[in-house]
Amino acid sequence: MIYLIDTKIDYNLLQGKLDDLLPQEWQQTSKMFESGQLLGIWRKASANGVIAIWNMADHEAINAQIRAMPLYPYMSSIEVTPLVAHPKYPEFCEAKAPQANLRIP
Repeated sequence: MIYLIDTKIDYNLLQGKLDDLLPQEWQQTSKMFESGQLLGIWRKASANGVIAIWNMADHEAINAQIRAMPLYPYMSSIEVTPLVAHPKYPEFCEAKAPQANLRIP
């Protein structure tokens, strides 16, 4: 199932840990992208979080993956919205094959 993930990150709580946690977060998202679980990700212009589209088996898988993210303890808000296909554009809810050749820094 496709999910919209909207997070807010409280960077004030990180207190100098960002340099250690960010590479771990990027490594985790790279694995998700390569496996086809991460379909897209965007930073918010306000610089206080991200919005992502995930392809996960079910709600339990979403909950487990969110809690596995290195920045999870610093997320002050997490909204998860299951998405269904629009009748005019059903292809937007179809998971794509894993993108092994693309790299997320």
